[in-house]
Amino acid sequence: MHSVLSFTRLEIPELEVFETAVTFEHETDPLLAHDALTDVFGNKAGFGQYLFRADSAVPARYWVRSLEPWTRWPAGALSALEPKREVIQLAEGLMYRFTLSVCAGREHVAGGEKRVEAFRAVSEVDDWFRQNAAAFGLRLLICDAALATLRFVHKGQRFKVPHAVIEGALEVADAERLRRRLIKGFGSYRKVGLGMLQLSA
Repeated sequence: MHSVLSFTRLEIPELEVFETAVTFEHETDPLLAHDALTDVFGNKAGFGQYLFRADSAVPARYWVRSLEPWTRWPAGALSALEPKREVIQLAEGLMYRFTLSVCAGREHVAGGEKRVEAFRAVSEVDDWFRQNAAAFGLRLLICDAALATLRFVHKGQRFKVPHAVIEGALEVADAERLRRRLIKGFGSYRKVGLGMLQLSA
């Protein structure tokens, strides 16, 4: 026999994740941080287990989002927050403010490896994000992009990764597609801390 509650209860799509911050020694670059985190989670960033991004205020501190809480600190960590469980609601029509640091561009294969020629104009980034919004499971309400460059030294070699920082407001259009992007990230070069979508109510 059905109760009134059984007919009125709504199944709200959601994603359960764990978020934490870890601080490494000052000279730890994004690739070293990625290697240490990969050792903990068993897969590279963007392969469905975790994503990470650099803290804009504290050098060598990285924010990490994972599907499971880590069972140990990454090697070389000086401090780390206890992973906090977060539930992201993904019901169609829900609105969020967002920030996304992402490397998007034209992809090609050279020497058997995928190469990305990052977009060099804000208009290209804006067009890419708007044209792919439906595939990402979102509907853009407000969108503003700016170009940036990530610079660091890894094992004596200097790296420069052009990317964009996109901010604005979005509406959930497809829960499953957006869930997949929240887990796997956006764009290229996720192993240097790009591609993690930050949402806030």
